[in-house]
Amino acid sequence: MFTVLPIFFQGFTVSGQEMSGITLSNYSGINSVRLNPSDLVNSQLYYDVNVLAGDIFLENNFLFIHKEDYGLLKFLKKNPEIPSTGVPGQGLDYNQSSKLIQGFEQTNFLGPSFSIALGDQAFGLSTRVVSMTSIKDLPEYLGELMYEGLNYDTLYGIPQNHNRFDAASAGWWEIGFSYARNFRKSHFEKWSFGANVRRLWGYAGAYLVNYNADYTLLNDTVIDIGYLDAGIGFSIPLDYDTNDFPDDGKTFKGRGTVLDIGVTYTKKQSVSAIRSYKSYCQYEYDDYLYKIGVSLLDIGSLRFTENAQEHRFENASLLWESIDTLEYRNINDLSGQLSKVFYGDPDASLIADSFVLGMPAALSIQADYNYYPKWHIASLVVVPLKLRNEQLHRPSQALLSLRYETDKFEIALPVSLYDFQKPRIGLSARLYYFTIGTDKLGGFFGFDDFYGMDLYFSAKFHILKGWCGRYKPAPNCKNYDF
Repeated sequence: MFTVLPIFFQGFTVSGQEMSGITLSNYSGINSVRLNPSDLVNSQLYYDVNVLAGDIFLENNFLFIHKEDYGLLKFLKKNPEIPSTGVPGQGLDYNQSSKLIQGFEQTNFLGPSFSIALGDQAFGLSTRVVSMTSIKDLPEYLGELMYEGLNYDTLYGIPQNHNRFDAASAGWWEIGFSYARNFRKSHFEKWSFGANVRRLWGYAGAYLVNYNADYTLLNDTVIDIGYLDAGIGFSIPLDYDTNDFPDDGKTFKGRGTVLDIGVTYTKKQSVSAIRSYKSYCQYEYDDYLYKIGVSLLDIGSLRFTENAQEHRFENASLLWESIDTLEYRNINDLSGQLSKVFYGDPDASLIADSFVLGMPAALSIQADYNYYPKWHIASLVVVPLKLRNEQLHRPSQALLSLRYETDKFEIALPVSLYDFQKPRIGLSARLYYFTIGTDKLGGFFGFDDFYGMDLYFSAKFHILKGWCGRYKPAPNCKNYDF
């Protein structure tokens, strides 16, 4: 079973977790539904069209590149320069003080999408492509074993007992429909509710869960497995017999539905003007003193039914000799050999031809204080939720950001605690319709050893509330420019 673990590490490479410089802005429009769908109706924007937005995020606490050998431009070349692992203390290395290994990778692109505010309601439609990998609580011993190999005698003869750890990976395309509404209003406050329903089509997915393992690596050929309870599922576009890629089956291997819901309380700065509007575009933006939002994100799952296998190794024990001679030609060969080794039957471990993979569910709390005209202090807390045994896990995060925003220009300086432990400083800027940012500046300049990076961007077009194009704006309309 342990021979399968390197598959997850091989796929765990660089491919903004929360895109705080975009999602926390009052000019985020359709991008706001990613953090709290109720913000769609509270935006500065009457109409918003996203052309392309994306983020690339990678972070872990085990593998790293020494800062002396790291350079971002080296990886952007036509033939990227990969640091050598041949010399200890140089190039690619690993952290020997990591007791439990955590890792998260996300690459996603928000395609053609739009939103429109119709008075106290707002609607949105979005498209997105995502790839995601998470590793949670992997023991440092296994990480070191995968990095060094079976001939690393320092690891011999040390009894190991591992409780739960897991890894998961998935790629999908989605389309989402968003709705938000101000459901309660008074002179100086309002309450908003929003929901984002997304339909997912998965083109690949896999998981590995270890519930309990008790073993000792005796030498480079023998491992004594006293107890093993673990499961693995995979559905990928590969022919498991011939290694042909892609396989002859359907492009999408799985489908699912995911829900995001949120509520926002807003304390307004002044009483809203009471007037009759002839068009929705005349509705003005209500400036606020502060607002507080709560949301549940990524509640749902992907069910993989095409080219899918789920294996379970339960209450298994074995003195596995000649483990170094294990050879396999394809995935079916590997799974069959593992099943035969543990159970004497190449088909015994296969329990299903489908599996369900949960999405990275989380509770998010946001707050924003407008302490001076155009200046804001925003805070964000994201807490992951465990809803399934087999699911993707998003990391926790706490963030505080100072932001200056106008319709033409915006800049934000976020300071965050990744996984509630690692301090990071970021920077984002928007000029009219274009935004670029990061929540981890250090990932670009090599100030420290390289454990990951974060980069996000957005290109869009929008029209502010109160602007009606060639028609005359409403009286006392605050927002004439866009």
